[in-house]
Amino acid sequence: MTVDRPVLAGHVRYRWDRLRGQHQLVFPEGLLILNETAAAIVKSCDGRTLADLIAHLNESFPGECRAADVPEFLDRLAKRGLLRNAADS
Repeated sequence: MTVDRPVLAGHVRYRWDRLRGQHQLVFPEGLLILNETAAAIVKSCDGRTLADLIAHLNESFPGECRAADVPEFLDRLAKRGLLRNAADS
């Protein structure tokens, strides 16, 4: 499942849990704890194109973002129903 313009699904939200010191995706079926890189990717899922998202990450985190890993991560989220294509709305 390819997501060209990723946005969080309507039932999903990102939050920073200060008590636990964790980035989280919260959804009715549960909770997904994100590392720093995953949180940066998720926070960039605002409907921009995948190419623009990767460019933004490379600019924000020079040398830290592996562009090949981003689509794979987004596909895993989409398969779980946590992301959708902005173009589909």
